[in-house]
Amino acid sequence: MVGLKAPANTTRGQMIVIFAMVVTVIIMAVGLVVDGGNALAQRRGTQNAADFAALAGARVVAEKIGGDTTNGTDANVKLAIQSSIAVNKGAALTFGAPDGPQYVDAQGQPTGIFVGFAPNGKIPTGVEGVTLGTTRTWQPFFLGVIGINDWTASAVATAKGGYKAGGPGGNVFPAGIAEAFFNNRQPCAGPVSATVGDPCYPQHLTPGNLNVPGGFGWLKFGCSGYGLGQDPPDNVGGCANNKPFLQDEIGPPGKSYGCCDEVGQPGSQDLIGSLPGNKASADCSYYIDNAIVVTVPVWDYAGGQGSNGYYHIVGFTGFQITACDGGKDIEGVWRVPFFLGPTTSTPGFAGAPLAVQLVR
Repeated sequence: MVGLKAPANTTRGQMIVIFAMVVTVIIMAVGLVVDGGNALAQRRGTQNAADFAALAGARVVAEKIGGDTTNGTDANVKLAIQSSIAVNKGAALTFGAPDGPQYVDAQGQPTGIFVGFAPNGKIPTGVEGVTLGTTRTWQPFFLGVIGINDWTASAVATAKGGYKAGGPGGNVFPAGIAEAFFNNRQPCAGPVSATVGDPCYPQHLTPGNLNVPGGFGWLKFGCSGYGLGQDPPDNVGGCANNKPFLQDEIGPPGKSYGCCDEVGQPGSQDLIGSLPGNKASADCSYYIDNAIVVTVPVWDYAGGQGSNGYYHIVGFTGFQITACDGGKDIEGVWRVPFFLGPTTSTPGFAGAPLAVQLVR
């Protein structure tokens, strides 16, 4: 019996079809890996663009809540959002109804007032943030072979602005400043000035009578005890009135025992001990040379004397030290740095810093 043999050209044709199918499968697999990974990155980038734009708008809202009606305007909210979107490569936004950025209330809910269209160009009363959406479109590397020529990712973000609520986050500089210092005083928003009366002109702070506007005091961070009202010797609890102890604190300290976390916690007296500045000397040159804004506790009253002295802490703020004469005197300018949330529309104390918070 003689077997039948397929023509050579038929076999070659079948192989070409199989090869084409294999190549297509490989391209699709590679496309899914490469383009899928890129899609995840683009999606994350789109969300980042929305998040940063919302935070930029909320920052301007926070300035308005803080009393700055010159910079805290509807036009500046729009400009901040546009600038952030451009930097983070989000799609250009269309402002106005129905899908443009709009303001939100204290609960993060839309108010129906669109950014760029607020009455009289003013951020409305009761507004505490913004909500917006953005998109990003890109071309796949491989999947265009099978007809997928573009992908689009969308993201939505809502952010609030206001005063900082809670602890300062990060390290705290061990020099408390009297709350009265901030009354009727504007924070510095520019370079340090040599003009007397300018908000950026360095202010001279001294110890002495601590319950005065120009008073400051070194604080007993790092104590294992209460850090105040301790019996002699005055190094009980790990505190000491000397240069090495103070210099270790300036190091700077992390959050430690005492006030240097959130204030107003249940059972907390918000008190921290005094380290008399005229008995120690300190080197603040690192902060001065690098123009670093430090976070400092703010107190409303002080009590006791010497190693039994203490301060009642009501919050934290930003302060740039420009001179530091040992432990006796400090000069600097008050700045209000922006912290991450949570936020509140209630200032709490005169020197309260501002903050922004992503809600969703």
